[in-house]
Amino acid sequence: MLKKIKHSLRFKLTFLLVVLMTLTIFGALGVTWLSIRTFFLEELKYRMKNMYNEINMIVSSDNADVDEIRNQMSRISANGDITMFVLYHNGDKNIVFTNTNENSRMRDSMEALANLLQGQDEKDLSDLFSGKNRGYFIFRQNYDNTMNADFYDLLGVLNDGSLIALRTSATRFNENITITMRLYSYVGLLAILIGCIAMFWASSYYVKPIHEMAVAARKMSQLDFDTRVSTNAKDEIGELGRSINSMSTELEATISELKTANAKLTKDIEEKTQIDEMRKEFLSHVSHELKTPIALIQGYAEGLKENISDDPESRDFYCEVIMDEADKMNTMVKKLLALNELEFGTNQINFERFNLVELMRNINASSDILLQQNEVKLHFSFDEPLYVWADEFMIEEVYTNYLTNAIHYAPAGGNVEISMEEKGNLVRINVFNEGDPIPEEELSKIWIKFYKVDKARTREYGGSGIGLSIVAATMKQHGREYGAYNKDNGVVFYFELEVAKQHEQQLESC
Repeated sequence: MLKKIKHSLRFKLTFLLVVLMTLTIFGALGVTWLSIRTFFLEELKYRMKNMYNEINMIVSSDNADVDEIRNQMSRISANGDITMFVLYHNGDKNIVFTNTNENSRMRDSMEALANLLQGQDEKDLSDLFSGKNRGYFIFRQNYDNTMNADFYDLLGVLNDGSLIALRTSATRFNENITITMRLYSYVGLLAILIGCIAMFWASSYYVKPIHEMAVAARKMSQLDFDTRVSTNAKDEIGELGRSINSMSTELEATISELKTANAKLTKDIEEKTQIDEMRKEFLSHVSHELKTPIALIQGYAEGLKENISDDPESRDFYCEVIMDEADKMNTMVKKLLALNELEFGTNQINFERFNLVELMRNINASSDILLQQNEVKLHFSFDEPLYVWADEFMIEEVYTNYLTNAIHYAPAGGNVEISMEEKGNLVRINVFNEGDPIPEEELSKIWIKFYKVDKARTREYGGSGIGLSIVAATMKQHGREYGAYNKDNGVVFYFELEVAKQHEQQLESC
């Protein structure tokens, strides 16, 4: 992999540009290092000269008093790291202004520096400050024995005859140069790093079309003609890319036809396999569920035929058992057909707005006999209409399954409670029955076809294990939540529906 990258055009182009940029940056740093000292020194001269000129203008003013002069000198000396000392040139050596501390070595040194001009006669001073250095001059790398340090000093004579000495530390001057060069070095390294990344990214503009052509050619060699070279360049690379695209287009039609035929064949095989599996599963479950009722019908029919009992009541009982088992088989077959339609999607949903409370109230009324037989009390306290969007026939089947299960699994004298809670534009219908909870490991399995938690009791009231599978398939087609969970004294089954908007309900009531 490393060898492949090393020999790639993108790597070579990036490497060449990075080398050139590195040489340029370090060359610029070298030139800067050679010239920065002279540049900084000229800047220092310029600053000290400007300070001297400003002070000279202040003392030359006819209207300025001593306090005003000192205030302005204080303002000038506050801007920078230059020490100032102004001494009136007379026999008393009056100090006009200084920004050094009293009785400090710097103050003594500055006063001594100013006094260098004290003994000069007028001719010497005129010669000293004539020409381009008129009024000031700079000592370079002046070593001060008193301070035991190097300084850059400016000495001069102001228009009023005062002596001025300006000083800045040569050590600090050199440190500033070193810090500046260090900063330039860091910036240079950062520029190289950013340049590497930028150049590597920018090089893809030239390398990407070539790489795309290589990929396209390799895929075409594998009879894959779907890839295209995306280039709009007018140069030779663009022309080559368009030629590859043209060749790929001509072959794509044939390959597309073959792929379409192959996909259709694969789909047909998968559908056939799925149908065969479902048929096997269906036959297995149906055979298992029909085995018991068929055996009962056969046994009681043989008993009638052989006149096992001449008692009319016994014969009626035999006939009732046969009819009851036949009815159970008929119901199970109908449910299997309904579930099959839901799972295959052949049963289309007919969304309509209807009053959910009215539908539930009608189902509750039709279940009154079942409630009395099982000695179960139903609690339903909703009177206001609640309109929802759903398939009314399917939701009727869902609620009927929940209610029937709740009644059969509630103990004698127990309660079944219906509650509803709105959640935004949805309403959740809860069907709770007192009784034993469903084992937690069974909760996720109760929606499987023919699965029964309590097989003996399910058989007792005629359950086939299909009802909750129909609920699951129905709610999946509606795209709404459903489920079940345990409470301390029973089980709650729930499902959700979309609530019709308020203005839609008002239009319905009108």
